[in-house]
Amino acid sequence: MKKLLKNELTKTLNYASFKVIMTLHFVLFLLIIIVFSRIDIAVPGFSMRNLFRFPDVWATFAWIASWFNILLAILVIVLVGNEFSFRTFRQQVINGLSVEDLVIGKGIIIFLIALYSLLLVFLSGSVFGIIFSHNFEFADLFSKSYLLAVYFIQAVGYMIIGMLFAIIFRNNSLSIIMFLLYFIFIEPIIRRFFSPEVRQFFPVKIISHLTPPPEVLTIASEKTIENSTGTSNFDFESIGLIPHQLSLFVTLLLAIGFIALFVFLIFQIMRRRDL
Repeated sequence: MKKLLKNELTKTLNYASFKVIMTLHFVLFLLIIIVFSRIDIAVPGFSMRNLFRFPDVWATFAWIASWFNILLAILVIVLVGNEFSFRTFRQQVINGLSVEDLVIGKGIIIFLIALYSLLLVFLSGSVFGIIFSHNFEFADLFSKSYLLAVYFIQAVGYMIIGMLFAIIFRNNSLSIIMFLLYFIFIEPIIRRFFSPEVRQFFPVKIISHLTPPPEVLTIASEKTIENSTGTSNFDFESIGLIPHQLSLFVTLLLAIGFIALFVFLIFQIMRRRDL
């Protein structure tokens, strides 16, 4: 395993595209949250700054970070596509690695990239939460922090889908184009032929909804009105601004199921096709 990790890191860190995309991801994420944090709406009883206070900062930052998951997926497409373009997959098999080792190696890289993104969200969220929160307790730092784990799974899901497209098409440009088309047009168009109850079970829909946008009205209101059931009167679902969503737990289970399915397909395609 150590040899496999060393081999993958050596290849990955030497790719110029890896350095460029990771730098772009880091800079854009920080730039967005800095700009977003400076926006405030001066209305009595309403402050956008609440989105950056504990514990709601985790939902806000996980949502913002999810915007850049497509960039991480494109990075994985480039990394896997280069293996086919440069024939390094074939050379590694000749040198004694199995097809399973090749997939596991890329899985390790996906895990490390997702871990980097998770740490970026955690550290930046902690800093901004401390800056914008007033009289918070230490427990508030970890309240709702489970959303970071949810974001981690989402990031892995995006990259696994990117890897699947790269293995199917084996060409960086074509894989990226088909990946973007599927996310932006193909699946949304296909979903239109199904009822609203069925649409929410499609893979991109499930994985992308792991980090929904925060309830701006609820969080930003300094005094939230609670009804008899304990839910906010400003809930977007209850007032009909967004359709009914699956619970986070169900969405998470379905997302993990889809990720497992995509990993299975990756193994099957790699075993059956000539490298």
